[in-house]
Amino acid sequence: MKVALIHNAVLPVQAYGGTERIVWWLSKALAAKGVEVTLVAAPGTQCAWAKVKVVDPSQPLKKQLPGFDFYHYFNTPSETPNLPHLVTIEGNGKPGEAFLRNTAFVSRNHARRHGAECFVYNGVDPDDYLYRENKDGSLLFLAKAAWRVKNVQGAIRIARKAGRELQIVGGERRFFRHWRGIHWNGMLGGLPKAEFIARSSALLFPVLWNEPFGIAVIEAMVSGTPVFATPMGSLPELIHRSSGRLCDSDEEFLNAIRSLPDFRPQDCRDWALSQFSHTQMAENYLKTYERVLNGESLNRTFPVTQEPLDALLSLPWPAQNLEVT
Repeated sequence: MKVALIHNAVLPVQAYGGTERIVWWLSKALAAKGVEVTLVAAPGTQCAWAKVKVVDPSQPLKKQLPGFDFYHYFNTPSETPNLPHLVTIEGNGKPGEAFLRNTAFVSRNHARRHGAECFVYNGVDPDDYLYRENKDGSLLFLAKAAWRVKNVQGAIRIARKAGRELQIVGGERRFFRHWRGIHWNGMLGGLPKAEFIARSSALLFPVLWNEPFGIAVIEAMVSGTPVFATPMGSLPELIHRSSGRLCDSDEEFLNAIRSLPDFRPQDCRDWALSQFSHTQMAENYLKTYERVLNGESLNRTFPVTQEPLDALLSLPWPAQNLEVT
């Protein structure tokens, strides 16, 4: 089977890039299963297990990619492909945004909020991470801190109330990078990022929007680090009682931090590997490809975004409990 994974980015990604990591891990797992994979990506892409094709964005894609059995896009193409295809959407759509019929979302909640049924969970490659039994007592914030819905201010407040050091990976400050127990480390990738995740006692994930998936949650758990998060979007699907807690308020976050001795790093890792590995993701996508190749539509109707992007307008619990600032 010849599959084109289509995403206009340089691979592998070195620092921030959630979708890019999913494309990379999926290509690796599909190739290991005997699929002939071509990464249709930006100039500079290199890959040991897949072919690489750079296309001219000004020309029709179908003329530049002959001989494939399946197109797998990671953004909605400008025209409906004439070959069997699938589009994976990793983010939240804009209000009223429409998608192709053969679109897969990345969690059950994510699909429902776009009027769809089809979803495939993301999966991480555990070989890209470190596993640590011994933790250093610090808490971790791992997200793009400049994006308000990720709620770095909430994580800072919770860490200070808990009397714990907080390592922020995904944002930086020009001044006061290390101040009152808060450490801004910038955008990190590779081993430095893996080290922070593995040695932290817990990941704080107090998001204020409906998270489509939350790759950082799986990165933490596969490293043996429990996750304390708000119950938004996909997060109730990802976090098991053995791997973290869902928290509706600052006090619930603080209670979760107090319960850290109850969590075993191996339980966190076992849960992540049992549900969210890149090999499982590839297996699920192969089943989805087969449905399309058999002539099935993945969704009953064309998916359309069902709700506003700004979850701050409609939090499912009293917003004052999280002291949004």
